[in-house]
Amino acid sequence: MAEKGNVVGLPLLFLLTAVALLHLFFCPFTKVEESFNLQAVHDILYHRLDFDKYDHHEFPGVVPRTFLGPLFLSVLSFPVVLLSSVVDAPKFYAQLIVRASLGVCVIGALWHMQREVRRQFGSKVAGLFCLTCASQFHLMFYSTRTLPNVFALPIVLVAFTSWMAQKYGRFIRLSAFVIIVFRAELCIFLGLMLLISLLSRKLGLLQLLYCAVPAGLLSLALTVAVDTLFWRRLLWPEGQVLWRMRLLLLPALGFILIYSLLPHKELRFIIYTFPVFTLVASRGCSFILCNYQKSWIYKLGSVLVVGQLLTNTAYSSICLYVSYHNYPGGHGMRELHRLLPATTDVFVHIDIYAAETGVSRFLEQNRNWRYDKQEGLSPANPKFKLYSHLLMEADATKIELLQNTHHPLAFIEGYSSIAFNMFHFPPVSVHLKNKTVLMERKTEVG
Repeated sequence: MAEKGNVVGLPLLFLLTAVALLHLFFCPFTKVEESFNLQAVHDILYHRLDFDKYDHHEFPGVVPRTFLGPLFLSVLSFPVVLLSSVVDAPKFYAQLIVRASLGVCVIGALWHMQREVRRQFGSKVAGLFCLTCASQFHLMFYSTRTLPNVFALPIVLVAFTSWMAQKYGRFIRLSAFVIIVFRAELCIFLGLMLLISLLSRKLGLLQLLYCAVPAGLLSLALTVAVDTLFWRRLLWPEGQVLWRMRLLLLPALGFILIYSLLPHKELRFIIYTFPVFTLVASRGCSFILCNYQKSWIYKLGSVLVVGQLLTNTAYSSICLYVSYHNYPGGHGMRELHRLLPATTDVFVHIDIYAAETGVSRFLEQNRNWRYDKQEGLSPANPKFKLYSHLLMEADATKIELLQNTHHPLAFIEGYSSIAFNMFHFPPVSVHLKNKTVLMERKTEVG
């Protein structure tokens, strides 16, 4: 019966996959938080053993990150990337393939989780779980983004599913791996699950040590070996991050409460909890729907259940539309390649703002063009005369300072604000303004 239920639920798998890919294709560019892993995948795919050309030597980021995630994603996406290069597809398509591969991992883990949900709570709860996940913006939006949190997410979901199924050996091994390699702070989230199992005596201390110690040592050896090779120094990346975040090791108030105390807050930091909350909500919604006939209260509750799915979908659509306009650097890079023939001699400088809002090495499509991301250049620097084109923030002062050498070729609009008006259709409108500008060198400047 379980297999039959999963076959019946295959349309839900297609729905989850389609929604994740919709977010990917609608917002194909990335931002600065994703850049390390994305550039690392690019370098592994294209530079391979030529480590001198790797981007992280010039732009290492605030703290070192592991190469294990990019290495896995490179291997996973390599066959399709190779096929795209054989048919001479633009290099940018490789970025979509890489991100789609990561999304497949996340969706696969969600699907694995729903199978256990179906087994324990029934098909209605599993179906509502999938529908609620698909209607959420943040889970679907982030599922293809090369963030350390998202690399960890599939492993966390499989670990949580193992915990639900009381397969504690697998849970402990996966937890050790994801904590040591990807996100040290997950010791709070997964550690609380482990504590519950210990206190309820479903898991013994000896079993914990038997599974945790070998898994921890192997995971540590793997990340140190790989990352020492890529970073060219003895390194445990997440150990260094852990030392910066050592206050998080006091799990007194729980995972989300601790993160709420931090000055820098982003939803992606607690993305692992979304499917768990979704599961709990789905079980409650299933109970309401199953009791639809009993009273008017349940009928009203059923309307609210359907309403929240529709509301989620509407909210996700608005957020996706806003997000599309939130990558002016990426759109500017695409516009540059659209406006200029590939045979043109181009030496383009990409400023920090453009690099943080969508530009990646996957967008460097023409091999005979030169792309430069040198930081710290002021508009008065004579080096600007060497650049045939500039992709930069649309700052009026900077544009004016460069008017003697370059003139605007195209402005790229981006998200400015959002407005709601219930008496207007559609009731939501997004206001745009010039965010980035393509500058071209004047012909008289030599």
